Amino acid sequence: MSAALFSAGLVRKFATLRHSETVPRKIITVIPKGVENPWWNQVRLGALAGVAGTPYRMVWTGPELESDHMRQITCIEDALTRNSAALVIAPNDSKALIRPVLRAMKSTPCVIIDSPLGKMNGLPLVGTDNSAAGELGARLAARAIGGHGRILYPAIEIVESPLGESSLRNVRPLVTDLLTRHPGIDAIFTVNLDTSEGAYRALLNEGLAGKVRLIAFDSSALLLDGVRRGNVEAIIAQNPFEIGRRGVLRALEMLEDKAGETVTPIPVFVVNRSNLDEMIRSEPAALGL
Repeated sequence: MSAALFSAGLVRKFATLRHSETVPRKIITVIPKGVENPWWNQVRLGALAGVAGTPYRMVWTGPELESDHMRQITCIEDALTRNSAALVIAPNDSKALIRPVLRAMKSTPCVIIDSPLGKMNGLPLVGTDNSAAGELGARLAARAIGGHGRILYPAIEIVESPLGESSLRNVRPLVTDLLTRHPGIDAIFTVNLDTSEGAYRALLNEGLAGKVRLIAFDSSALLLDGVRRGNVEAIIAQNPFEIGRRGVLRALEMLEDKAGETVTPIPVFVVNRSNLDEMIRSEPAALGL
């Protein structure tokens, strides 16, 4: 190769690199805890609404299961490789995601949605106030059983609190076993969509739906039908659509160097038989419809 051709090649290469450095990054990558759960599809729709009318486009990528934090870390690394302008992340492990997210924030604006990291370092958070929602659930359960009785989680007398990050396929037999071992249970308060649906199916299977009061956290068509039939006492509904939308809007604020809230709380609302039809008309996206 001649020196002239070699030099020309170098000039073109450096010109390409300089151009890539000056081209604005127009991707906002949203990484949910998991894509299998339909709740996260509402977050996705909200994120799409957040970028509508802006020069940015939203890329949605994440692990299938919420238990797969290694896949979520890979998604963060891939988002940085594709030169994302900002990341909106719902960490599925509050400890394992700390280092990858804090490393990402050194080069790219990051927003945390739904659940905080164990160490936030000033990162903005958009999500439900889970502590307040848990207190609300306990009050609803206590009211449903007249202020005394036994409940799985958490209320008057804590019999057991086993329903953590479980999937629908193992919640139903787990609840069935608990009902067998604790026949005097008066109510169940579940903590997410999978445990809510799994507990409801277990109560239906055991002929206890409507007898054991169920306070469900998160909404679906199945649970709303349970409310209508009197089998589900109440649903504490988050607003996943608004979490996705506000998460992206917060990222856009950061890209424009605008001051914003460190914590953006998204309110929950209660759905019961008295307001069911009204809530379905006014908040279908938040209810998973």
